[in-house]
Amino acid sequence: MDEQIQQCEQEQYLQEKAAQTDTADNKKVKISGTTFVMLLTLGVLVLWLCILLIFRTNSAVCERICRTLVNAYVSVAGRFYSVVGFNVFEVLATLCVIGVIGGIVASIVLFCKKYGAYSRRVLIVIAIAAVWVANLYIFVAGFAYNRERAPIPVYESKTASTEVAVNTYIAAIEDFNSTVEQLGTYPDGRAICPYTDKQLREVIRDAYERLVTDDYYFDYTAKAKPVISSGIMASFGIMGISFVPTAEAGYNKDMPMVEKASTIAHEFAHIHGVMREDEANALAAYVLLNSGDPYLKYSFYLDNMGFLFTFICYNVDPNYYTVNYPTHSAYRIEKEYCRKWWDEHDFMTVVGNFFNDLYLKLQGQEDGTGSYVELPEIDGEETVDEEGNVVINYNIMYNTIQRIVLDYYN
Repeated sequence: MDEQIQQCEQEQYLQEKAAQTDTADNKKVKISGTTFVMLLTLGVLVLWLCILLIFRTNSAVCERICRTLVNAYVSVAGRFYSVVGFNVFEVLATLCVIGVIGGIVASIVLFCKKYGAYSRRVLIVIAIAAVWVANLYIFVAGFAYNRERAPIPVYESKTASTEVAVNTYIAAIEDFNSTVEQLGTYPDGRAICPYTDKQLREVIRDAYERLVTDDYYFDYTAKAKPVISSGIMASFGIMGISFVPTAEAGYNKDMPMVEKASTIAHEFAHIHGVMREDEANALAAYVLLNSGDPYLKYSFYLDNMGFLFTFICYNVDPNYYTVNYPTHSAYRIEKEYCRKWWDEHDFMTVVGNFFNDLYLKLQGQEDGTGSYVELPEIDGEETVDEEGNVVINYNIMYNTIQRIVLDYYN
């Protein structure tokens, strides 16, 4: 009797085991036709992204694609999105953030309610959207990070005699001072801006259309658009942001006017296909200085006066020139005004710089945010004069912006 009971229990155990095995087999993920198509789409997009990243390593390929396909895309996209008065990128970015957060929450809810298949599909949709955006961005902006250097008109040599450097400094300071006098000053001593925001945007856009004509650059000249969430931008220390897929040059609408001019000019450079930051700064400097507009020139000097001082810091007595050729007080007052403004607003600059640095490094810029500034190369050679004193003769290889100034005044 006991043996029969034991045998029955063993059979029941084996049946339950078999049932559990069948259930486990049934619970193995069964991919529906819809899910399979979604996964296939994701796989194709990932494969295409890998191909684009491989192409991006070849500068000749990048140059060819930028001059043809990307140029055509920006021309069409720019005219399409320029019809809209607001910053389309800002709206799309907001919707993306809301969509991703909402999608993740929905996926978790579906999973908790035992709708595993639908939960997975939501996550796949998010992945498809993310990889699609990455593909688009690599195509329209990523290739430009590995193309040839921008053909900006500069002084023919990277070096200049001490006499040329000093005379260039004197001419630039005199030009800056006369520019301030031409503009006039506010009661606080800053130069008067004769433009509204809209007028300033158009003046810079006109200058770009006149001066940036080489076929290296994208044909379309963007329309600068103020960013509605400029307060958030300022808190992260962000002055402007360009999004090439919509061909929009966005800028912080709340920051000082003089910085709006240099920022808009910088963002326009990106939309023209100049993605590396030091080159964008250089092209912006070239346009502002050569624009023929007093306020744009004033903005150039405010942004680049430090580079001008290099002309008198070596092989001559800098104190002599700073005393005999002083800069207008508007320079010091305007710089202090801008500094105070940012001190009151950019309380999360470290975070903004971190993500900007990360983004630039992902685009192949090893120096990250350090790539914004191209420094001159300075070497010193020691010699002994007739009286036995050691004298250091400096040889300076000027950077692009300094060579733009040398070319302008010589």
